[in-house]
Amino acid sequence: MLEELQTRDAFLQRVHPTLKLLSLFTVFFFMIFIYDIWHPLAVLVLTIAAIFFLGKVPLKLLLILLLPFALFGFSFVWLQVVFPEERGATVLFYVFHMPVALENIQTGVSLGLRAMVFASWSLLFVLTTSPVSLVMSLIQKWHMPPSIGYGMMAAYRFLPQLRKELVIIRRARQIRGMGSKPRMREWKEAGVPLMAGAVRKAERTALAMESKGFDGSRKRTRYVQMNYKKTDVWFTAGFILFITVVFLLPLS
Repeated sequence: MLEELQTRDAFLQRVHPTLKLLSLFTVFFFMIFIYDIWHPLAVLVLTIAAIFFLGKVPLKLLLILLLPFALFGFSFVWLQVVFPEERGATVLFYVFHMPVALENIQTGVSLGLRAMVFASWSLLFVLTTSPVSLVMSLIQKWHMPPSIGYGMMAAYRFLPQLRKELVIIRRARQIRGMGSKPRMREWKEAGVPLMAGAVRKAERTALAMESKGFDGSRKRTRYVQMNYKKTDVWFTAGFILFITVVFLLPLS
């Protein structure tokens, strides 16, 4: 499901991964200096709209992924109301003789919305960026050492294989009548053959990569060239406009 979203034919999926990574860091940087409610709310709404319209990510899936972060953001409101650093002057109502001030609610909502902005932009990057394209762009544009880049790519490819091997190990244990043990003990005993298989796979992969010259010691030609395109120009212009309107202009 995730790989299908990352390779979908949409605007955000065609944007260069390094530009999306830079935009992610830029938004995080600007959010450090935001303390009101309206700026993070505007960023959150526009980000969700961009993921839905420009990334063609189903809105239902996006809201489900954001739900845990929304609960996490609500915890900031609760903490600011119950354990405020400084009680606000405008008391709205009382809960069991505990005053609830408007200033504390605003501070909690602001912190919660900032957390939601971090989560939404992280989802924008994860749901629309292929890990392979990201590593290739980092190697070609940010001069990441190929030994590190290709190693990260190989490690990412191991994850689905480890999950399949875990299923095989569990079925083998059930055939031998070993499936009724406590859950923690089952994980402990299944972890040994799982890690042993992972080490063997890593060793074979390392030998294969080294024999094919994936060691970064020579200048290689590349089948896929991660060049900047017209889509990247439009994304950069739109992002600059987004930063200017949302962060640099007053919204309240």
